[in-house]
Amino acid sequence: MTIRSPNLNWHCGLNPSFSLAQGYYGLALSYCGYWEEADLAAQRALRLSPRDPFSAIYCGIAAYAQFVGHNYDEAMRFSREALRQRSDFVGAHRVLTAAAGMAGHREASSIALQELRRAQPNISLAWIATEMPMGRDVDKEHYLEGLRRAGLE
Repeated sequence: MTIRSPNLNWHCGLNPSFSLAQGYYGLALSYCGYWEEADLAAQRALRLSPRDPFSAIYCGIAAYAQFVGHNYDEAMRFSREALRQRSDFVGAHRVLTAAAGMAGHREASSIALQELRRAQPNISLAWIATEMPMGRDVDKEHYLEGLRRAGLE
């Protein structure tokens, strides 16, 4: 099924009160380039279940959505919150590194890259290019560029 409208969830029976569904709906939307709607879905998941064991993931989804929207400071803020909740969350480490790289925050991107390498020792641009399930090529290139600017090879 192709997502044609950011309001698809209301038409296909997605329970608007199920935080996990809202969070992953946000991830799907961000992969399709609907970053604003993705952010809203992730934040809705956080509001619905603020003490949810998956709230770090919802923050990570919001971080990636903000990254896609070129809002690097917000992407970094959400990534840091995800990492505060779950320090081993490699997805949040990756987004934090890419956002800091794109924002030109040299010290923050260097520290983030160091932590990313600790969390995911074999990380490389080639791995991300072939293994990350990003929907749009333009978003993948943007993500790779942020990581490249942070110093990842």
